[in-house]
Amino acid sequence: MKKGYIYTIIFMLLIAFVFSAILATTNAISKDKIKNNEALLEKAAILSAMNIEFTQDEIIKLSENIVRGNNNEFIYYQLEYGTVIEKYAIYFEGAGLWGTITGYIGVSNDLTTMLGIDFTYQNETPGLGGRIEEKWYKDQFKNLLILNFPIEYGEGIDAITGATSTSNAVIKMINETINSKVSKLGGIQ
Repeated sequence: MKKGYIYTIIFMLLIAFVFSAILATTNAISKDKIKNNEALLEKAAILSAMNIEFTQDEIIKLSENIVRGNNNEFIYYQLEYGTVIEKYAIYFEGAGLWGTITGYIGVSNDLTTMLGIDFTYQNETPGLGGRIEEKWYKDQFKNLLILNFPIEYGEGIDAITGATSTSNAVIKMINETINSKVSKLGGIQ
């Protein structure tokens, strides 16, 4: 017996409804877990930008002394022990080749040294621009003297072969963040 097109359409709609309901339920159940994981990733990026070594188990403990700074112009965090500020992590955001790149730049408490960089979001080409997430690339930006800014590729800092636009975008974001925001941290202390 031939069932016809109506049967096929009803069957497809029923299957789509069932799987949509399953996905919606799974999303609703895991919403808090997703939010917690995003917060952990954010804390890990801040610690990494501040050049603090950690394991996954240590993220929460080490983050207890990280406090969001009080500034309406830009987002930053500071590592505090009592009333002493040890390090800063400044949020940055800018355009990459395929989309927005966000992350944190770590700065020493005396505002003379860029401690490191870490990315919280990027949508660059995997294997090319996406390599900005790799350790070797981020390690190039550790312990750079802010007096030597703006930085450029070729001065001990290598671009990613085949990802010139992404590499240039990262350098631009770093230079703009250091030039426009670090001096303002000095007035906050």
